[in-house]
Amino acid sequence: MKTAIDGRNAMAAIFRATLLSVLVTTLLSLGCATPPKPRELDALEKLRADPQMPAARKKAPDLCKKADKALDTATNKWQSNDLDESVNHALLGQIYYRHALALADQDRSNARIADAEDTLASVADEQEKVQKELDSTNELVQKTEEMKALEAQMAADKKSNAEKLSQEKLRSDTSEKIADAELALKTAETVNAAKYAPDIYNQAKDILAKAQSAMQAGQMQEAQTSAAIAQKTAENAAAAAKPSYARDSQAEESHKKADALFAEASRLPGVTVRRDMRGSLQRLIVSIPAEMLFVKKQTVIAPGKDAILDPIAELIRKKEYQDFPVQIIGHTDSRGAPQSALLAMSGARAQSVFNALVTRGVDVRRMMASGQGGSEPIADGRNRASNYRVEVVFLHQ
Repeated sequence: MKTAIDGRNAMAAIFRATLLSVLVTTLLSLGCATPPKPRELDALEKLRADPQMPAARKKAPDLCKKADKALDTATNKWQSNDLDESVNHALLGQIYYRHALALADQDRSNARIADAEDTLASVADEQEKVQKELDSTNELVQKTEEMKALEAQMAADKKSNAEKLSQEKLRSDTSEKIADAELALKTAETVNAAKYAPDIYNQAKDILAKAQSAMQAGQMQEAQTSAAIAQKTAENAAAAAKPSYARDSQAEESHKKADALFAEASRLPGVTVRRDMRGSLQRLIVSIPAEMLFVKKQTVIAPGKDAILDPIAELIRKKEYQDFPVQIIGHTDSRGAPQSALLAMSGARAQSVFNALVTRGVDVRRMMASGQGGSEPIADGRNRASNYRVEVVFLHQ
């Protein structure tokens, strides 16, 4: 009797041990399973496959390398079941990819604008040629019926050329407004507005697509109106997304950098420093009076006047400000010359400062030069001369 009971107890012990082993094995296998891939990592992989990525890699290889590294790290963290780190690295990789795509897209926009400007110049040359032919004809032909008919034809041609020039100018303006809207949308993407403000962001995308379609259909006024609305909507999306994005992207550290940059820039001799905001971008502006760089209306920096750029170049090169893109913007007064000449002067002066900073060791990929002519005056009356200036603009979120 006792032997039978002992046998049953032994069998029960074996059964319990076997059941415990099965449970432990099952729990261990469940604990080692790879979790679902984070949406942020999936979005990063899709962004890497963007058709424009080859151009972005050529334009900003360093940014793309950082993004590739972030992608690898995010993938490893996901496969290691470290979802928080995977998401963080995926978001960082998205920032790098989107920044590189934005830089490449800016080059394409600049190329389109340059093409439009070439077209306008060609039309203007043709109009000047027609005018000269008309003047020559008026000197040689008397007031005959044949001359009147010829004058009427020439007048019609002149009107046609003027209309073509007007249309080209309208198309150029429309292209510029659409480019501004595209840039605003790209700016919204840098703060991940698609995630933090999806309704406003998607509305901006739809309105921008409407503007692009209207331009292709030749409906320039409608395209300009839609582009302006798209730009404003994209700026609203960026503004709405910025608080959440800033919290997730350690905006406080960026602001501290900007404050330190402002303090250092304010100590530079011979310049004025101010801040403003355009859309979601914070702009720290170091303004250099034109008279401290150029003589009269020249666009080449005068000998002995470039020393003011030494501390500015040193500030741009500082390691703590390496992630701040820089714009070099030339400005003039709005009077004294045709607007086209003022625009050309401001652009040439900005390029001269750009080149001088490059020779002082500033990375050319961090900077972009442009001219605004007299479109952004800062003074009037007797102080109008101060409108002639070159601004070194640091950009940050």
